[in-house]
Amino acid sequence: MTTTSEAINMSRLTPSHELGNLGAIPIGNSAYKILQDDRYKEMGDINWSTGETWGVLISGCVVGVATVLLFNRMYR
Repeated sequence: MTTTSEAINMSRLTPSHELGNLGAIPIGNSAYKILQDDRYKEMGDINWSTGETWGVLISGCVVGVATVLLFNRMYR
């Protein structure tokens, strides 16, 4: 297994001057190798029993309803 520092050292970073100097864009699969570490095994898993998940879902619904309401008031 590749360690995080080895994966970072293996990544070839090239400056992206043509993109307005946004920094360096990694070439290769170094990010994939870093994410194969056991620390990131449960990354992205949703725990439905926590209040954080429901808070994000409910706040997303509130933003959606408010957007539709304001759009309809402005353009209809």
